[in-house]
Amino acid sequence: MSDGASNGRIVVSPKAPLDGALTIDLEDWRCALNPDRNADYRRRPPPNADYLKESTSRLFRELDEAGSKATFFVLGEVAEAAPEIVREVVRRGHEIASHSPVHLPPSMIPRQVYEDMMRKDIRLLEDLVGCRPRGFRVPYMSIGKRDGWLMEMLARLGFSYDSSIAPTWTPYWGIPFAPKHPYYPSSSNLARESAHGPVIEIPLTVWPSWSLLPGLPIAGGFYMRAWPIRALKWMLRRNVTAGFPLNIYIHPGNLETDKERVIDPTMRDRISQYAGSSRGMASFRAILSEFKFGTLYEVHKDRIDAVNGISN
Repeated sequence: MSDGASNGRIVVSPKAPLDGALTIDLEDWRCALNPDRNADYRRRPPPNADYLKESTSRLFRELDEAGSKATFFVLGEVAEAAPEIVREVVRRGHEIASHSPVHLPPSMIPRQVYEDMMRKDIRLLEDLVGCRPRGFRVPYMSIGKRDGWLMEMLARLGFSYDSSIAPTWTPYWGIPFAPKHPYYPSSSNLARESAHGPVIEIPLTVWPSWSLLPGLPIAGGFYMRAWPIRALKWMLRRNVTAGFPLNIYIHPGNLETDKERVIDPTMRDRISQYAGSSRGMASFRAILSEFKFGTLYEVHKDRIDAVNGISN
């Protein structure tokens, strides 16, 4: 299949030397615990800078050994707590993108306040690495099909792509019948494809890639630990051979085998933070050894540049 747009539809690229993109939500897992409904965005627990340095160094070692690159979705509160990590990400040839100023669903923050916070976050990342972030991912994958306002805000702020939608169903997130290939979301319904738009959506990988079925969640996080590794690699490989570049995500905490235990965790935290944690690093290494990863920009450069009106 050819690259580019055909009758308003963005067509999937043929298999490239890269099997897909690896994305890392750069955060302190303690700041990403299930938020209380009354959580105040103005009073956030500070990230642990020492933990961030240690966990990111471990990620760098694994990526270097595998010869892969990644897109790091960086929280603003992480960039403030450990700016040297952000600079090191870029120095090593990885991509910097935004993961929101704070690890809360945007719906918990007044919209105009959130947009102002995002502008400040963009300036911070730009000051640290010398360029504006192209991409965005919402915390907790907390995006629904009626959240077109978020895409419109991203466009106003100069973002080229979003990577928050998982075309699957889970108890906590997902838009089951959203397209499984990069597409321009309709502002009125993010599960629908538009002929054009100011921001492109690069959805997370699911299986199967057939358009009429919701996919199984296989892209990372808890699901990277939950699936038997042979089954996981088989499903990922099926996407690649079908011409769907991978979009895999992890959090530093997914690789922890001996996390401290929080008091009275929610069911969501029991699953996302602790279930199968002893298998996290082994699964991650197995995926890195099986597939060759680049950044989201490397894998989808032509499409992302087209959003910005850049031609080769």
